[in-house]
Parts: sequence; structure tokens; C-alpha cells
Amino acid sequence: MTLKESVKDSPTRLEFYPFAYALFTDELDTYCWYCLQACPQKKHCIGCGMAIFCNKECQKLGWKDHKAECKGFRTATKLADIEVRLLGRIVLRYKTITSGKDKEEADFYKDRTSQRQIMEIWAHVDKMRDDEFAKKKFNEIYTELTGFYEEKFLLPRDLVFELHCRNYINRHAISDKGYMKEIGKGLYLDLCAYDHSCRPNTIYTCDGFKATLRALNSSVNLLDKKNTFYSYIEILCSQQQRRKLLKDTWYFTCECERCMDSNDHRLTSILCPTCSKVEPTEILIWGEGANKNPTTQIITCKKCSETLSAQYVIEAIQAMRFIDSIFEDQELDQMPAKSQMPFLQDLLQRFGEILPHVNVYYCRLIQALIPMIPPGDNHELLRLHLMSEECVRQSFPHNHPAVAFHLRNIGIFAGNLQKKEKSLKYFEEAQQILNFTLDPDHPMSKENQRLWDQAKTIVIEKKLEEITLNDPKETAATTKKAEPVDEDDEDAGDMPELIN
Repeated sequence: MTLKESVKDSPTRLEFYPFAYALFTDELDTYCWYCLQACPQKKHCIGCGMAIFCNKECQKLGWKDHKAECKGFRTATKLADIEVRLLGRIVLRYKTITSGKDKEEADFYKDRTSQRQIMEIWAHVDKMRDDEFAKKKFNEIYTELTGFYEEKFLLPRDLVFELHCRNYINRHAISDKGYMKEIGKGLYLDLCAYDHSCRPNTIYTCDGFKATLRALNSSVNLLDKKNTFYSYIEILCSQQQRRKLLKDTWYFTCECERCMDSNDHRLTSILCPTCSKVEPTEILIWGEGANKNPTTQIITCKKCSETLSAQYVIEAIQAMRFIDSIFEDQELDQMPAKSQMPFLQDLLQRFGEILPHVNVYYCRLIQALIPMIPPGDNHELLRLHLMSEECVRQSFPHNHPAVAFHLRNIGIFAGNLQKKEKSLKYFEEAQQILNFTLDPDHPMSKENQRLWDQAKTIVIEKKLEEITLNDPKETAATTKKAEPVDEDDEDAGDMPELIN
């Protein structure tokens, strides 16, 4: 089969279902604990008073996951976090399968099927056992796990560790239907068969717990796992940042197309101090394309031929490290709210003299500042979005929804400032991306189409309460036979009622 034929015959979307999943603690009172859809009509489990479900059917289907939690919540002195609850669900499901009790529940595999078994996926057990941080993390989770769940629901510690390793290495973020925020985590045994790339040619989206893999260009064959990639991490990062995160978490050094592309070092470029007095000029200081003498290591601007002093280069590197430490150490969160915006504005002005807008560390400052700008300040919001546009385009593949979201925001603020031609241009490009990647009926596509249609006829109304300025995450898925009840078997007959 030729490549052209294989792409032609490839599905445009692939759906995946989770082995296990759980909501973040902050979302436990917002989404149904079974289907993960928004749950405005909250019906609480009367047994624990914590779990909420859409209706009796969702509670029934979710009981196989919730039954051990239900007892835990009744006696727990503190709320178990997602790490404990997700691992607990994995252990419970694995124990049910290996004991053969899965065959006793007609709906046990409803929307939960996988081609692979959990013990077939990557684990890195030995590496995690030798990793002091990973061991400490597991010990903390295991202590909480054994304190939350009854012993009859658990497995031996060594086996729990193996399951934890598989979960930690392979789990996925679960986003809301609008692709705007992460609401939980899930272990998808077939989706994790695809490898990582910092320049992915697919993304996956979620509708409840169902994950859908989507191609970012027309040449992708989703059935070809060797050449189909999504990103494990946030990709608005430098090569150094990405490689460190991947090495620390997944134990490999990334050599993907993007990491091997010398042009990606634009994200860590600096400004020529001479040329930039007239026009900003980037100078690469790392990679094969660096403006550096291989023997003397002296960096020279190709445009003006001026040599950069070692002090200037060191100052620029220190600026990038300083910015990175601000976010790594969460320094902004430790500041008084009234001090955060002036602090970021001062850094933007100061570092803007040595770092170009395409520099990803400089872009991080802009992205952090944007949500702090008053919603009615369209001039500043437009300026900041335009400043960071090139870095966003450099970091993400063209058809990535994060690019579309950024372009949509530019369209909004340009429209509010009567810049109709610019507004229409950005809305149109955003719509093309969204229609291709997310489909025209996706909530984000429909919202952009509505704003674009509005911009075609009138100036966009300043209903900024309808506008979300934060980037979406790249980012960045039972009826039991009537038999005698075993004393340790929590079957559907033990399921509590629902209360409003």
C-alpha cells in the first residue's frame, strides 16, 4: 500500500475509551462522576454524599468505579486527591478483571474497551524504583490509598506499585468538551500507544471520558502509529525546558523533528544591541544556526557584523533563567495581587531590550500578564496578543487549536477597536483551523463563527464577560446477574440511592 493510499483509507478521527479516570478535586462538584459531562442538576450519591451523577443510569454505570470510594468517603478524615482516587480505581478494576468478576457484570466493558491490557503498556518500573523523587511520591500516595480504601479493595503493595508506574507514565489529561480547561486524568491503554513529539501531527480532545484523536494535517494516517504523534507536554517551551521535563517524567531524551530543528532555537534568541536600535534583530546563540564562531565561541550579528560582548550574552541568558525561575517557583502566586501586574510590566520593559518577542521566556511574561489587564483595555490586550503571536506560531503546529484561540482573541480586540479588516483576517484564519481540526460543530468553532459573522456586519459588541482570555490547554478517556452476594462483593444491590 502506498503512502497516498494509506492516508486516503485512514479514518479522520479515532475514538478511545479509558481503563480508569478521575476528576480533579476542584471539579468534583461540577461534573458527573461517570460520564464527566457538566452536571447542572446535581444528584448526589446518598451513600457518601460526595459523588454526583446526571441520573440513575449514570450512577448505575459508574458504580463499578465508585463503590470502593463510596465507603472511603464515609469514613475519611480528609478528601482523597486525584492521585489517590485514580490509582484506587485502577487497582479496583484490575482486581475485578484478574479475579474473573468482570464477567459477572453485563456492562463492565461498556464504553471501556481497549485492544491492549494494562500490563502490556510501558511502565519503567526499574527506573521509577531507582528514582528517589518517584519513590517518595508513590509512598505518599500509597499511604493515603491504604488509609482511604478498605483492604478488601486493594492488592499487594508491589503490584500496586507496578500499576502506579503504568498510570504515571501513560495517563492523559482530560479536558472539558470545549477544550478550554483540564478537568481530570485518565488512563487510555490504546491512546498511549502513540509516541510523543514536540511538533505533534495530532491532538486529542475529550467529550466526557471519550477521547478523540484528530489529525493536524491531511497527510496524517492515524492508523500508522510509527509516524503519528501527539505531545505529552506543554509545547510553548524551549528545547531545554521540554527535554528536561520529558527526561524527568518519562525517562527519555527527546530527538523529535522539532528538537532536532535548529530553527527552534529562535525561541531562545536574543536581540542584537546595535541593530535593534533601528529594527529588532534576532541572534541565535544555540544550535547549528547560532551566530557563533565554533572555535572562539564569539557571537556575531550577521546583519551588522558587530561582535556581542560576553557580558551582554550572559545578561540575556540570566534574564531567561530568571523568568523561568519565576514560574518554576510560582513566585507570582506568593506576591500580593496588586503587585503582580506592575512586576510583570517592569520585567517586560526591562527584558524587552535584550529579548525579542519570539523568545519563549519573554512570551511567558506576556501570557502571564494578559489575564491581569482590565477587560476593557482593548489597546493593551491587542498589543500583547500581537507581541506574542510569532512565538505562538513558532511553538505550535499551524492547525493547533491554541493558534486558533490566539488568533481569535486578536480578532476580538481588533474588532473592538474598529480595525475591521484586521479583525476579519484573524477570525477567518482561526475558523479555518478550527473547522479542520475540531470540526464546525465543536463549541469553540461555533463560538468563533458567531464572532466572525458578527464582525462582518457590525463592530463586535463589548460583551467581554463572554470572552475567555486564557489559552486552552494544548495544551496541552452495569447490570449484574442475580447471584448470591459474596460478603466482600459490593454489587449493584448495595448501590445507594440518589438525592437532589
